[in-house]
Amino acid sequence: MRRITHLTLGAAVALPLAVPFAASASSSVAVAVGLGGLWFGSAGGGFPDWFDLRSDLKRPLRLQHRGASHGLPVALGVTALLYLVLRVLAFSGFALGPLALAPSEATAQLWSACFLAGVLSHLASDACTKGGIRPLLPFSQWKLWLLPKPLRSRHDGWLDRIVFLASLAALGLTAVALLANRLA
Repeated sequence: MRRITHLTLGAAVALPLAVPFAASASSSVAVAVGLGGLWFGSAGGGFPDWFDLRSDLKRPLRLQHRGASHGLPVALGVTALLYLVLRVLAFSGFALGPLALAPSEATAQLWSACFLAGVLSHLASDACTKGGIRPLLPFSQWKLWLLPKPLRSRHDGWLDRIVFLASLAALGLTAVALLANRLA
């Protein structure tokens, strides 16, 4: 899948986790927490490719596109690290931005879950392409595809366009619904 598809899909899969914070919120802080969840979902959606291409650890870990960063062990490890960092920030009293948004324990859990959902959406969407993924790297070379061979697409093929448009529609419809709810 293309980068933009991974980013929008990551945000779209974070919607069910993040929207309850923004929808039920009367305060701008809760809305910011919900929007932060969407951002972390999008960041998770792009993380595996970013980690592959930006890492200085290419030699020792043999990172390559759809390598170890496209596996469940890395996804879980990075999410656990993110959660620990957010918890440290929560207990240190660190505040983000002009809203003085201090991440709480619940915020750390939400943002970490959104990030993990984004990473998993990346893995699932790449598993629908002709190349598939090896989800158990570095422990196993086993390859996974989520679709039967005739339905698999190129990374920039018809399936990419459908997933991108569906993700964009989900984000847009949710934004319209939230705005209508606020105005009512």
